[in-house]
Amino acid sequence: MTQIHDPNRKRQPSFGFLVQLLARRLDRDMKQRLSEIGVDLKAFANLMLLSQKDGITQRELGRLLEFPEYFTSRAVDVLVEQGFAERRPDPSSRRSVLIYLTPKGRKKAQELPAIVDEVNAKYLKPLDAKNRKLLIGLLQQLTG
Repeated sequence: MTQIHDPNRKRQPSFGFLVQLLARRLDRDMKQRLSEIGVDLKAFANLMLLSQKDGITQRELGRLLEFPEYFTSRAVDVLVEQGFAERRPDPSSRRSVLIYLTPKGRKKAQELPAIVDEVNAKYLKPLDAKNRKLLIGLLQQLTG
């Protein structure tokens, strides 16, 4: 009996493949929606976190988001250039600075939860409430 090699056959049930596929789709839709309000996807997570925990170091920001330092530095540069954030000296350390949202950044951050809810709802729509809750719970377990 001859077996036909189907590269999709092994990948379709693969957890990693499916998570990456979903992540790429979510990224695409988030980029589109965020571009409509003038926010880059790279700045998005930083804006969201700073809106909840303002006045932290760049290192702490990167640690909380699990981004490498160079990525966080570039994202903060973008936030500062766009007038969404500012760097201020850290009164407890001459070697570090604290990142704060500006009033413009705080206003922009207030627009983000609605976009997140909209994009999440699009992808969770096929699931009933029980399975949505189950999926989110399982993902929280896996991400710690």
